[in-house]
Amino acid sequence: MAIAYVKKEDIELNFENGFAMTEMLAGAYTYPPVRNFRGVVKAGCCAQPPMHEGCLQVYCLTDGRGYVTTQDKVFTVEELSFFVPAVGVPFTIHALTEMTFTAFIIKMGERDWAVHNRSRLVLPFFRKVSDSEEYWQSCKTEGTRSWSIINGKQLFPVIMGVVKSGEGGTIEKGHPSVAQWNVILGDSDIDLTIDGEGTVEQKGGDFSYVPAGPDHSLVARPGKTLHYIWFEYFV
Repeated sequence: MAIAYVKKEDIELNFENGFAMTEMLAGAYTYPPVRNFRGVVKAGCCAQPPMHEGCLQVYCLTDGRGYVTTQDKVFTVEELSFFVPAVGVPFTIHALTEMTFTAFIIKMGERDWAVHNRSRLVLPFFRKVSDSEEYWQSCKTEGTRSWSIINGKQLFPVIMGVVKSGEGGTIEKGHPSVAQWNVILGDSDIDLTIDGEGTVEQKGGDFSYVPAGPDHSLVARPGKTLHYIWFEYFV
């Protein structure tokens, strides 16, 4: 099985009224479906992404400045930020400069809703990376820093974080309970290796999928840097 990934330059964006939103790696994980989208809102434009019935939606606002509005809240986007709308409630992205996001749309099953509704973050949820907690993990090489955005007890069935390193990165044993997707950021130049599938180069704007189970690593290429978002779904 080949590594599932897409390069930034191969993500086709078709704009209408200054907004484009394109699905990536369709069918990579299908039960329940986890769909992934790359979106761009041109400077000076606003966009209301489509609602997905019965789904939890997680937005990674990776580039640009602007703000996100709901019916009664305004969230300012000035750095890498994360937004989870209330289920089924529309919101609008307003771009002061061109804004790019990656969205995860999770079709929730009965088990997911049962656990999710016992205890969770109050939605809508918004967090800047600078407001998140830094954590340590033994699978990271020396000098690699990690930040928790959503932890395992906050918003079942997902967890999410950010990793950054001047060199090195993550060398991880397989995790059979979660599937993982990676949003590569900034000037990163990374080797993504999945046991039994080989190695591919990933740069800023690229996107990849790691199935639950196999060992894997994301490590900066010699003389390069590493910066990425990891998003995991409990299978």
